[in-house]
Amino acid sequence: MAHVGFAVQADRDAVLAAVARVLARRGYERSTVAEIAIESGWSRRRIRREFGDVEGCFYALFAWTFHRTLAYVLDRTDGVPWPARVRDGLEAFLELLGSEPTYVHANVDAVQTLGADGSLRLETAVEAFTSFLTPGFERIGTDLVPALTSQLIGMSVVHVITKHVAEDRVEQLPQALPQLVAVALMPFCAVEDIDALLAMR
Repeated sequence: MAHVGFAVQADRDAVLAAVARVLARRGYERSTVAEIAIESGWSRRRIRREFGDVEGCFYALFAWTFHRTLAYVLDRTDGVPWPARVRDGLEAFLELLGSEPTYVHANVDAVQTLGADGSLRLETAVEAFTSFLTPGFERIGTDLVPALTSQLIGMSVVHVITKHVAEDRVEQLPQALPQLVAVALMPFCAVEDIDALLAMR
């Protein structure tokens, strides 16, 4: 089986991995550039030049995590027909997050601490993943408001992730697959079709 997780391929990746460890261990509010420097092996000056302050370090980490996660999910679902693509996409997503609890804790804690600005970043990330639902809206016509329905489904996924973080059981996220597939597909598919789709795994 191929390795699941974020590959560290460059100096910048290694520094962002250090940012994740510090934020996960200390929490966003108590983290400092000095701690990130010690953890990463970079000087404080170099970190400030590359990322700015702790907030800048987090936003770089968030963007890095988001792009790597989206690329992983798209790769795992390439050529998969809908609605199986939703199931496989969620499976890949939960599998990856479950394998990287440090990154998940760091990102969730910082998003919550940053309030409205953190929430805006999160909403933007959720929107990118809701493209998986587009064929569902095309299938059923205009009975649902696509933007609102997609947002509700996306935030349901975020709620499950946040709950796992709060309960310190991020590694168990893959077990939430049946629940989240049902949430994502309920507006578009009959219950028996969703059950059949899950039984195929």
